[in-house]
Amino acid sequence: MTSRQRTPPLPKPVDVALRELSNAMQRLGMYPPGHGHAVSAVRSLHEKVTAALIDRNAITVGITPHGLLIDGIAIEPLPSVLRELASKLHRRNVGTIHLQAGTDGTELAMMVAALAAPDAEEKVGRDGLRLDHLRIEPLIYDVLEFGNPLAEQELDDVFWTQLIEAAFGRRLADTEGTPTAEMIADAITEQSATESGARRVYEALTGLCSAIAVRPERSTISARRRFIDVLTALSRPVTTRVMSAAPSPSSRRRFLRETLSVVPPALVLQVLESVADADRDPISDQLRWLLGRLAGSGDGPTGAGNAAFSAQVVGLVEQWEGTAQDGIDTDSGDPRLSVEGLRVVAIGLEIVTPAPTVIAAARRVAEQGRIAELMQLLDAPANDAATVDTIASAVFEPSVLAGLLRATPIDFGIAERVAVQLGRDAIDPLLDSLDAADDRATRRRLLDVVVRVAPGGSELLLARLPGAGWQLARNIFVVLARLPDVQQVDPILVGLKHPDRRVRHEALKAALGQPSIRRRAVQDAIEGDDPSMTRTALAALDRECPPELIAPVLSVLGHEDPDLQLLAVGLIGDARSPLVVPPLLGLVRTRGGLLQRTRLLPRTPVMLAALQVLASRWSHHRPVMPVLQLAARSDEREVQAALGRIE
Repeated sequence: MTSRQRTPPLPKPVDVALRELSNAMQRLGMYPPGHGHAVSAVRSLHEKVTAALIDRNAITVGITPHGLLIDGIAIEPLPSVLRELASKLHRRNVGTIHLQAGTDGTELAMMVAALAAPDAEEKVGRDGLRLDHLRIEPLIYDVLEFGNPLAEQELDDVFWTQLIEAAFGRRLADTEGTPTAEMIADAITEQSATESGARRVYEALTGLCSAIAVRPERSTISARRRFIDVLTALSRPVTTRVMSAAPSPSSRRRFLRETLSVVPPALVLQVLESVADADRDPISDQLRWLLGRLAGSGDGPTGAGNAAFSAQVVGLVEQWEGTAQDGIDTDSGDPRLSVEGLRVVAIGLEIVTPAPTVIAAARRVAEQGRIAELMQLLDAPANDAATVDTIASAVFEPSVLAGLLRATPIDFGIAERVAVQLGRDAIDPLLDSLDAADDRATRRRLLDVVVRVAPGGSELLLARLPGAGWQLARNIFVVLARLPDVQQVDPILVGLKHPDRRVRHEALKAALGQPSIRRRAVQDAIEGDDPSMTRTALAALDRECPPELIAPVLSVLGHEDPDLQLLAVGLIGDARSPLVVPPLLGLVRTRGGLLQRTRLLPRTPVMLAALQVLASRWSHHRPVMPVLQLAARSDEREVQAALGRIE
């Protein structure tokens, strides 16, 4: 057996931080995230991690079945509590944990919650976790970088030694020599008789297999041969017992896929049948015959041919069972790339290469409904903007947005991000959802998203007006009212004649925001019979009445609504045209009695406002002078104030 030298001791702050991580995982496994004990554990972990990062910028912890690598160096001897932590993380399919200076309590809380969750193997063990200062990578050993072939050999020796320890239940002394594959197989036969022993063997086998499978171009021939020799020496019942010790069926399937890329076709059937037996779903005689025909009676294909054969086997099994898993992707050159779509996307972002394989992986992730995870990956601050845009543009299509908007409830954080990426192409799916929404809060949120993507797409909004229900039409005009420049304004003018008053009102607001039709819209609203639209039109003039609108505004002075009259008086107060005088006089004085003498009308806000305009601008106008003299003799304080005689 290859002996290993003792490594430098684990730095004390790192040792303490890892022990605190083990404690925090245990606490969050027992208590809900908001519980006092859980919060206290995360707070303590934050203190220990901060202390460990004082003298270094980052820490990378590599996970093996029963050991840890700190920044690429295997730690020996390892305290039992940390060996247990390594085993626990390995069962969750965690490959590496990378902590950077600046890691905060929130990030650590998310990490511990993910690691302590019952479904950790399926989530963080499959997709990893990537935050600003913290990253967890699944059990993919090529994320560890080694500087030379000796380090590669040492990695294989680490996993080979762990397999020997799992088989014999102890660490062999150097004086006992190196066991042969047959001796290891006999020891595994004994260990697999117990559940715990079988589980340790399974973990060691999966660790060694993964380390070989993901490094085919760099793996040593001896490591591959030793793995094959051990599997060949195992009987089918023993292999089945070991496979039954896997924590989940998905873990067995992952081991199967990796093993198929390592072992020759002649050994495939034994591994495949053992996995099927462990699943309690034995393969049929027909499939066994077909696989035997594919494997052939000789040594079978090697190298690239072996990889192609393995891909065929996995595809046949999954199609035979009717479970279209992620293992094979016909659009991808390497079947392994389809196992972890998010990992492929992450690699593409890291090397700033939006290759077809990366885009295909991103599309597959989106089709699986994992858009939130994909978004989180794309939104990382360190990403190249052009690369992110290329991937997002290829993946986020209107159909993706439509699917998000059909969810109940709608995740507006994700939907809005996709809509912004689509731009004007998001308008139709958003309007469809807006038309179908039956509660006000949802419509309001959808309107906000439409407003964000509407600039440059006004023609798409206008195209939806014909045949639209009153509610959708009203909402379209609400959006148009927030756009500064609409090229096709005729549909807005048509909206002013809509049979529903609510639609007309919003169409008027949209028209008032367009300089080319603003005055026409004001005139149409003033001359209409809807007081609310008249009020909106008068208020939009902002106390300045253009000469061409004086006549329509004067007509409002005869309206029975005093509020409208008051608005109209304020608008014509600065008008220079003498045409305003007769209507104003009509608001101030009247004739009555036997002699039809002129007298002032009762004091009202409208009468006083009209009198003030006459006194300030038309005091020398002949028809106005008698009225002002009459008002001057009044002893009413409000009248004198309108004449400007008192404050």
